[in-house]
Amino acid sequence: MNLSAPGPTGRPGECVPSDPLQFVLVPAVYCLVLCVGLPGNLAALLVFLQSGKVRKAIRIYLINLTLADILFNLTLPLWIPYYLAGGDWLLSEAACRLAGAAYYLATYSAITFMALISVNRYCTVRAARRELLLNRRRGAALACALAWLLGLGCAVPTLAARQTFPAGAGGTKCFEQYGRQRAYAYAMVGFFAGAFLVVLGAYASIARSLSAPAAAASPGSHRQQARAMVLGMLLVFALCVAPYHLTLAPWVGSRPLAPGCGPPAALDALHTLSVALLSLNSCIDPLVYCFAIKRFRADLGGALRRCRPPPAPSRPAPRARASSATSS
Repeated sequence: MNLSAPGPTGRPGECVPSDPLQFVLVPAVYCLVLCVGLPGNLAALLVFLQSGKVRKAIRIYLINLTLADILFNLTLPLWIPYYLAGGDWLLSEAACRLAGAAYYLATYSAITFMALISVNRYCTVRAARRELLLNRRRGAALACALAWLLGLGCAVPTLAARQTFPAGAGGTKCFEQYGRQRAYAYAMVGFFAGAFLVVLGAYASIARSLSAPAAAASPGSHRQQARAMVLGMLLVFALCVAPYHLTLAPWVGSRPLAPGCGPPAALDALHTLSVALLSLNSCIDPLVYCFAIKRFRADLGGALRRCRPPPAPSRPAPRARASSATSS
């Protein structure tokens, strides 16, 4: 979101879309994310829920992270037509506000859940004998509820303020804030920085613990899985989430209060690429589960087999009657 303005038309006061990154790359990536990420996250949710009652704290965190990714995937059918139409919002103002709020809610709730998963894995390795609140089911449920409330708080400004405005050539822009909410954008960058430091600190602490001589002698599979999980969260932050927030502050700071008709600058292109990378977050999370969680692939295969309809019973082939020549 928050992408650059269209290019000039040659006539004063009118603009037409002229940014291939914004109107070609972004919808193409969104289609990929929708086709790959949504089935992957639905399958992951099926695996996490298949055992019935959820008893472990880590599973509660993973379920909520998967729900945040699914919510993000469900917003994409609203944004794909918007970009394919050259940045022209064809729905109502209420739909624009809901789409933007859901986008923020899913994005920043997922960031919070990744930080909580990293803290939980840190506690498993470094404080395995302690009964910490975040490692208990009730504490995990409370932390996830607070994470959703925090994500909702990030989305409230989108619901409260008008998000559509007329653009050139009779179009309508949606969720493109430009320079009107700079303080809000800076707060989101600070929120990301705090979560990233938590994940980075958790991974560094787990790696230091596993490099100790006593841990090297008997590392334990759960410790290795904890390190793999936090490493996966760290890679998602570095590859998908960090580029968006690193470009957000300077991009918002350079935006005018109203969209212009100039050609997209280099910072606009970088921000557009970061928006595409951010959406890949929901595709990579199921891959992290596959490589970092023991038996995930086996449980996924079992869940998919149970979802298949049972094969139709085969009828026995009729016996051939003996001919008169053979009977005689």
